Order: sequence, then structure tokens, then C-alpha cells
Amino acid sequence: MRKRDFTSIVEEIVEKDSRYLKESYYFVREGLEHTLKTIGKQKHQKIEQLSGKQILEGLKDYALKEFGPMSKLVLNEWGVKSCKDFGQMIKNMDLYGLLGKTEMADMKDFQKGYSFTTAFVKPFLPSRSTVAKKGKGRKDSQSSSKRKKKVDDSGKTHNHSKE
Repeated sequence: MRKRDFTSIVEEIVEKDSRYLKESYYFVREGLEHTLKTIGKQKHQKIEQLSGKQILEGLKDYALKEFGPMSKLVLNEWGVKSCKDFGQMIKNMDLYGLLGKTEMADMKDFQKGYSFTTAFVKPFLPSRSTVAKKGKGRKDSQSSSKRKKKVDDSGKTHNHSKE
């Protein structure tokens, strides 16, 4: 019997579970490799030794590296809307033997994961202090120019600034 490749197995998974596009499975595979490289440098770990928390952090790091501020949008387009979806995809991959012999993390680890908005949107939002400074400066300059000149009903300009 011929060994099937990743692509044909993913196509079979997607045929049976159409919640996630095949691109998402490629992303998870690459994200797991990224996680192993990152964590493995420290502990020489294998996929079956990763906790759900480690997997989620690795996938988050990989998404931000690959897609930056578009991470949440890309993942959502693929059907991945929460950490629970990552867990389900890993479970699907494990059931089809794509992860080798594993005792993957419990699905509860994936349900307790992070908010996609916090993980993928918040890092790219301007800080409050930057927004406050910009907004305050603009408001002050507008109000001071309004104080300096006023036009009366006859069309004459009067300067009302305090000198």
C-alpha cells in the first residue's frame, strides 16, 4: 500500500470536515514546525511533547510573523476563529496520522486559549498615550485659531485673542 502525502490527506479531511479551508492545515503544520524550532532550541522537544499552551503561543507567533496585522482576517477567512478551532484541526490531523504517534494536548487547553482580537489585533493598535497626545494637540490648535479671529455679521474680522 502506497503512503499518502500530506496534500491528499488534507483534501480528505476537508471533504469530511469543511469548517476549515485546506490552507489552514498547511498553516498549522508550518506553525507547529516553527514552534518546535523555537521551543526545541531550548528543550529538544517533539510535537507529542508540546502542551496546548505552547502550541497556541507558537501558532500565534507564527501568524504574527507571517501575516502581521492581517493575521485575524486571514485565519477567519480560512474558518479559524478561535483557539478551539486550532485544537479541532490538530485533532483532525492527529486522527489521520499526520502528526505521527502523539498524545496531543487536551482540547480543554485550546478552549482556554487567547482571544483572537487580543492576540492578533491589539498589538497593532496605537497606544492610548499616542492617540491622546495627537487628539489634544489638534483640539488646542483648532480652538486657539477660533479665538484669534471672529467675523461679525457685517463681514469685518475682529481679533479676540488675549495678548
